[in-house]
Amino acid sequence: MASSNFFLDNDDLRFQVKHGVDWEALARLAEADFTLPEGPKNVEEAVAFYTDVLAAGGEVAAKELATRAAKVDRPRGGAYLENGEVKFSDDLRKMIESMAQVGLFGVTASRELGGSNCPAAIYFILTEVIGRADAGALSHFAFHAGISTILRAYSAHEGSATLEKGVITKTRWDDAIRKICAGEESGCMVMTEPGAGSDLAALRTRAVQKDGKWLLNGEKIFITNGQSQHQIVLAKTESDAGPEGGLKALSLFWVPRFLERDGKRIENVKVTKVEEKMGQHGSPTCSLLYEDSEGELIGQRGQGFELMLFLMNSARLAVGLEAIGNAEAAYRASAAFAADRRAMGKPIAQHELIAEKLMDMETWIAAMRALAFDAINAAEIGQTLQIKLKLAPPSDPLQLAEMKALQSKMSKKARRLTPLLKYVASEKGVEIARDCMQIHGGMGYIDETGVHRFLRDALVMPIYEGTSQIQALMATKDHLGAAVKNPAAFLRRSARARLLARTAEGDLAKMVGRADAALASATEKLLLRIFGSKVKHEWEHGVKGKDARAAGQYLKDEFLRHWDARADFSYGLLHAERLTRLMADVAMGKILLKQANRYPERRDLASRFIRRMVLRAEATAREIHESDDAVFERIASQQEQARAKTA
Repeated sequence: MASSNFFLDNDDLRFQVKHGVDWEALARLAEADFTLPEGPKNVEEAVAFYTDVLAAGGEVAAKELATRAAKVDRPRGGAYLENGEVKFSDDLRKMIESMAQVGLFGVTASRELGGSNCPAAIYFILTEVIGRADAGALSHFAFHAGISTILRAYSAHEGSATLEKGVITKTRWDDAIRKICAGEESGCMVMTEPGAGSDLAALRTRAVQKDGKWLLNGEKIFITNGQSQHQIVLAKTESDAGPEGGLKALSLFWVPRFLERDGKRIENVKVTKVEEKMGQHGSPTCSLLYEDSEGELIGQRGQGFELMLFLMNSARLAVGLEAIGNAEAAYRASAAFAADRRAMGKPIAQHELIAEKLMDMETWIAAMRALAFDAINAAEIGQTLQIKLKLAPPSDPLQLAEMKALQSKMSKKARRLTPLLKYVASEKGVEIARDCMQIHGGMGYIDETGVHRFLRDALVMPIYEGTSQIQALMATKDHLGAAVKNPAAFLRRSARARLLARTAEGDLAKMVGRADAALASATEKLLLRIFGSKVKHEWEHGVKGKDARAAGQYLKDEFLRHWDARADFSYGLLHAERLTRLMADVAMGKILLKQANRYPERRDLASRFIRRMVLRAEATAREIHESDDAVFERIASQQEQARAKTA
């Protein structure tokens, strides 16, 4: 029997909404300590309203989106290009309209701007709910609600927003935000170019000032929702030479797709192509052409990468939730099929191999969801306090210091957890979707069941908003960099993990300690190798030939001050994915253990995850310990061959 509500039918999601969110902090921040005239008067009222919003989204997802997903998945069933314009099928258009009708596009916007003034946590939770219904339709939710949110944040960042009682009531883009909330217009984020995907410093699109206007010229590809009116575009404004080169050469622009001039609607950005894709057919992926396209600078020149990174961090959280939603759909389809499909005298759900596979799918989804909620909390508190500190900092010095400390703590936590979530959810989401097809057997490979859509939709999630490898590199650089910056603190944490592995109260706590100790041991191995290579390099290039006194002074003053994240950390970066899997496993284990200690009904789930997790963690750490130099030898050989060819 098909579900009528994708929020209300999900007990684990509802548990996280009830217990996994710090509503006391988030609701107070969103509702200005409950002083807003049209807002709730306390936490209980706020949470009741937020839950109603989630239930409304869950009903739309189940009744309007999921029921049309198969039709939208067919050729020309979703979005396509016709005479230079992106067209939507009737089913896709009805999907978008159904989300607009219940106010989902304005879920986080202030009431003054046509929204519901919910915390961003509600947006992220809805991302999972809608992602379960159809990943393609989700892109329209994301590039309505998400873009309205980021426009407000950018206006606050550059000082063009008005904050009243802690709520943004006026921005530089009020008209755009109101239209986005109403579903009349949408937005997109525009970065990727031919030959410049993850390497943003290689972008070639240029923005120049002429007669007081910014004009953009260049080509962009793989732009989700690229037909949108409100385009946030990364372009070069500075020379590549000197201190302004590289990422500092980038600036960010708001570029309207169409301009209004003398009563006429003029095309400012051309859509040249809509990609034919493996999946997510309801989501238009466009190529765009900018030819003297007019735009407005966001923030200041040279801030483009910093501002786009702020947007991308939120987008990466959203992809993690999207992957969880798609995995939830795949798991439920698998469980329903396995309960009905009989083989050898009983439902295949009762065969040990299938039963374990279903249990693993369910356990992984719950663990990833717990990680997601922890990341959501940290990200929103950090971002909201950052805006308050910029626009309306408290006058009391003690309150100001406390707010700054909390903002820093939450931002660091969000920075640590976001790449872990994006990595593990998108990678495991592919595996769960693939297992769904395997459980369906031959039926999974034909159109009748439609479960192949879950796999096709999932395969892009480890790619967009920064590939899994980019997430792993970010997480590893931060992890190793923190240890290098403060080795004493790292050694204290390592010692504590080893102690807990032996002395913690309870088997599960000891296992989490063992996993944490395995992470510490693997990190130590990498650091020893990195430090050894660094010492050798410094000896050959900075110390050799100096007298003992000069050499000692050099090592004291220069050794730890000059680190090249790419060259000095190369051995660590080789193991970035292994280390990231380790960090994600430990993070999920700690969260589930904490929940199990507080809520006894979570203990079985925590036990299932942790008992398997500790074995994975120790095996991954051993891989790192026992690795060889074959990859470096291969790279050196290739470099030597390249030099020989050019000699």
